[in-house]
Amino acid sequence: MKTILIPVDFSEGSLHSCKYAMKLTGNQKVTFHLFHIYNDQIMVPDSGMPETMDTDVFFNSDIVLALKEQAEQQMAALKKEVEAHIKSSGQQIKVTTSLQGGDPRWEITETCEELQPDMVIMGTRGIGKKGFLEGSMAAKIMAKVPVPVLAVPESYSDFHLTNIMYPTHFNKLDIYILQKLFNLLSHLDFKIHVCHFYLEKENQEAGILMKELEKAFEKENQEGKIRFTLVEAIDKVEALKSFAKDNKIDLVAFLPEKGNLIRHLFSSHRLLKKDFFKLELPMLAMHE
Repeated sequence: MKTILIPVDFSEGSLHSCKYAMKLTGNQKVTFHLFHIYNDQIMVPDSGMPETMDTDVFFNSDIVLALKEQAEQQMAALKKEVEAHIKSSGQQIKVTTSLQGGDPRWEITETCEELQPDMVIMGTRGIGKKGFLEGSMAAKIMAKVPVPVLAVPESYSDFHLTNIMYPTHFNKLDIYILQKLFNLLSHLDFKIHVCHFYLEKENQEAGILMKELEKAFEKENQEGKIRFTLVEAIDKVEALKSFAKDNKIDLVAFLPEKGNLIRHLFSSHRLLKKDFFKLELPMLAMHE
């Protein structure tokens, strides 16, 4: 990795994301780009607006300017704090920053197109447990941004990466995504747990498909870098939680799909984005 984009909102979660990025970076020479989106669509009432206008509000540039100046001060303070942590760790990480007004989904997407980062790392909570980095916004960005997006819950404090869970419903891109995951994190020592949760009546078909997937990773399997598991499940969320606990999962990696995060993972039982957020584990959305 050369560049990691880190959207921040100056909550505790912002520093939390930076610390996680440091652990994920290891000894690599990387640039952290801290990016903040402030609200530039402030509207305030004005009874003096012309009657011919369709709205009774107007854009207040003074308020936006004040928000931008405040954000600049907060960004400078955060950059200083992150650089202090980097210095004490002895890592080779450069920190750059930028600010932009607008909608987080669009601005982060455009910044990714301009910056071409290897990964986006962000929190899943914001100031007061709400804000542009709350779980719902993180999920939307995961689906929209064309690079791997890693969302780190504020409640997660185990800054290490040993076991990765990759739930599959046997998508034709699974092999590509798993290879990409190995390449992206090649500087770390970890094991991927490829798992498929099935209903009892689907056992035979799932077993055949899993064997086909295993064949593509015989070398990694022999080296103990990947494991393939079929899990019979009635309750999808409980099955996820049990698998994550039993295998000491540190990260959930997945392939976002149009319409649903993982469609038909349980055949007639869909596994949705909200199910992964319930695990309170870092989540890595991989992309084509």
